[in-house]
Amino acid sequence: MTSALIPARCFAALFFLWMALTAAAQTGTVAIGNNGSYVLSESFTFVEDPGNQLTLEDVLRPDMQARFKSVAQGPQSTNFGGTSSAIWLRVTLQPGSDTPAQWLLEVAYPPLDQLDLYTSNSRGGFDRQSGGDSLPFPERPIPHRNHVKPIVLQPGVASVLYLRIASEGAVSAPTTLWQPAALWQNDQEHYAAFGLYFGLLIGLLAYNLLLFLSVRDIAYLIYVVFVAFIGLSQAANSGLGAQFLWPDALWWNIHSINTTHAASGAFALLFVRSFLASRSKMPKADLWLRLLFGAWIVTVLASLLMSYKLASNMTSVLALLSVVTIFVMAVISIRRNHPGAKSFGLAWGALLIGVVTQVMHNHGFLPSNPFTVDALLIGSALEMVLLSFALADRINVARREKELAQAQVAAEQTVVQALQQSQQRYRSVIEHVAEGMVVVQNDSIVFVNFRATEILESTKADITKDGIFSKVHVDDRAMLARRMQRRLANQEVPERCQVRLALIGQPVKWLEFGDNLVPWDGGQGLLVFFLDVTERHNAELETQAALNRQQELNDLRSRFVAMTSHEFRTPLAAILSAQDLLKSYGGRLAESEKSELLGMIASSVNRMTGMLERVLLLGQVEAHMLEFKPRQLDLAALCQELVTEATNQQRTSQCRVVADLSHSPGLGLYDEKLLRHIFSNLLSNAIKYSPDGGEVRMKVFAEGAQTVFEVSDQGIGIPADEIHHLFESFHRASNVGSIQGTGLGLAIVKQSVDLHGGTINVASHAGQGACFTVRLG
Repeated sequence: MTSALIPARCFAALFFLWMALTAAAQTGTVAIGNNGSYVLSESFTFVEDPGNQLTLEDVLRPDMQARFKSVAQGPQSTNFGGTSSAIWLRVTLQPGSDTPAQWLLEVAYPPLDQLDLYTSNSRGGFDRQSGGDSLPFPERPIPHRNHVKPIVLQPGVASVLYLRIASEGAVSAPTTLWQPAALWQNDQEHYAAFGLYFGLLIGLLAYNLLLFLSVRDIAYLIYVVFVAFIGLSQAANSGLGAQFLWPDALWWNIHSINTTHAASGAFALLFVRSFLASRSKMPKADLWLRLLFGAWIVTVLASLLMSYKLASNMTSVLALLSVVTIFVMAVISIRRNHPGAKSFGLAWGALLIGVVTQVMHNHGFLPSNPFTVDALLIGSALEMVLLSFALADRINVARREKELAQAQVAAEQTVVQALQQSQQRYRSVIEHVAEGMVVVQNDSIVFVNFRATEILESTKADITKDGIFSKVHVDDRAMLARRMQRRLANQEVPERCQVRLALIGQPVKWLEFGDNLVPWDGGQGLLVFFLDVTERHNAELETQAALNRQQELNDLRSRFVAMTSHEFRTPLAAILSAQDLLKSYGGRLAESEKSELLGMIASSVNRMTGMLERVLLLGQVEAHMLEFKPRQLDLAALCQELVTEATNQQRTSQCRVVADLSHSPGLGLYDEKLLRHIFSNLLSNAIKYSPDGGEVRMKVFAEGAQTVFEVSDQGIGIPADEIHHLFESFHRASNVGSIQGTGLGLAIVKQSVDLHGGTINVASHAGQGACFTVRLG
């Protein structure tokens, strides 16, 4: 006990002034006689100190005395809920002439942080006693779980009490004045109840620990830890922990309530997940439970490291969310007939009532009385008992399931024997079928028939050891593995699939695979069967190649007919027109006009002859009749000649044709005839498809061991999606419009480049010109 005498000289004037104003102030007065106890809670008047800075001298000032007001009448009178303010309570005790002198003042709320009691004395001052759970337990004047202070009353002389209370949690002061013997007698009842409660918890803890050691069910171990933390939390909440378990651990005493509450909440969720098997049976609810569990772990850390008020609020919110969630899951489990679900639901229903009552009391919504103060204790006791019943019911259900399983095993043994006999016959059949067969069980091959050894060209022992995947072509292994995984998972797969068999030193074989799930050695196996379909596969490939070639020929014929019908029609029409004019008006036409008509006929004939020559040339190329005769050539001279010829052939063009031969490699071995086919076509196309003019450039340069020819223009370009068709016979781009052409030139170019062993590439965008790059080695 910490006592301080306030000197009379300091307080005399203030005391007498206060005595003069007492009659005017609404001061609660309690007449004290010979009864064993007097409840003071409803008789207090109080004033709130929001800044926590008022001293007794400040409170005794007349202006502060006038601010005192009566507490609410009823059992909730001194429960101020969660507030950061200090509360000053005042009461006047009026002893009778025969009133005993020795009394004990009990504030029955152990978690109260600070408590200062000021008692008026005969010297005109006040005696002070300090308390609360922020002080070490050994410093308490009376070793009691609640806050108990001794008071001496003088018979017939009024005594004024001031009680200052403050706490980070709920601020509540259920206060009773006791004669010592009456308090001790009252404590016998309370300590007996606590003894019964903690004895019950210890018994349940020991019993379920033995059950865990016996049945090895993790749910029992989690329950044991859960019970242990519930016991510690109630010990901390009731003040018994500070009195008996950790009297000298002041820091832990301050943080123990929230920490043990949070730990018990976390293990409660673990127990629920294990008991209800929520991960498999209620996955969505299980996700919510895991989130709540994480929040409880955070709350444990907050209880140890952060403010008491924050941790208390987190604990209150999580307690309500958790218990409501668990109660809802219990109701669902009851509807699903989960073992022990009824007792489980009643248990959490009882705890839910206790949690709600405790939270409402801590926030000032319910009065302080034995039920509301110890609601969590009562609810947890009922919960522990009922959860133990639920676990016992679980054992009974497990026993019944075991007996049923034993009966089923006995019945199945007969079936297994019959299956074994059937399987022997089954093995004899599949051993001699024409298909290769293996049986896969537990990721291992357990059976191989003789035909499989022939197809895989390996022994049964090697196939059993190495499997069949090592013999399958590396590009087909993943597909075959996925198929088998899907089949084992009872998912749909195609009836058959083909894979390549890559045997060392052997040509590739084609196997056709199939599989089915079958009973095997008392379990389930995957029967994989396969045929060697190499000959059939090769025949199918040859047939498909012939069909593709026929389709190509059909396409080529269609394009040839389309080209000839278009390209030959124009010169033929010109010839017929000129012939008609000469026949009908030949005698009347001037010689110049006749010459012009004859020139038109000659030009049309030359055009048709050129087209026929190209068709014949392409035929020679595709029939591999075109010869490659390289000789020493002066590339610079040849290229300059080709540029000149291209310019002269299309005199009406607005293009400027340029030969960039500054880095020409000079002499080389090339086939002049093929080079003329290549570059006369490229230059002619570049000029023809540049109707708006621009520059057509032929650039020749060396690049390593290769000679690079670039023919570029600024014409209409080629649509990007048509570039890969450019070198097909009779193909023309979709944007050429009315520009004449046969679609044969680039096909001849490609074949001529191939005969040189070179490459040709195209870079172009529609409307932005094109650049053809030829590389010859």
